[in-house]
Amino acid sequence: MVALLDRMIRAEALGDAPPQAERGDWMFGSVDPTEFTEPDEHGWMAIVPSSLPRIWIPRALCFWRMVVSIGGTISLEQLAHPAHSLARWPAIEQAVRSYLAISAPDLILIDSARESATRH
Repeated sequence: MVALLDRMIRAEALGDAPPQAERGDWMFGSVDPTEFTEPDEHGWMAIVPSSLPRIWIPRALCFWRMVVSIGGTISLEQLAHPAHSLARWPAIEQAVRSYLAISAPDLILIDSARESATRH
């Protein structure tokens, strides 16, 4: 699933800035995975600068790539949020829904508003 999202992020990446009206749906960065230096004598590490040029990448694809890669929990509000919409990529949307249904069937059904009301 992560590889599928990575391929789509690379395919959708733009070298030039998207139109101003669409910029909120994009992030400016690199598609390199984050790498770190070896720890120094105090255990500190630094991020290795990307060797790839900085490009515009779709925010929704980046969000879902992170969710899938870390196995994060998803509320109904997060799934339905317009900034996380995968409607532009129907095959990816179906793959993400299938992945979530198989890997964490209870997570996709969490209604965080109702859950927080029952906890108080």
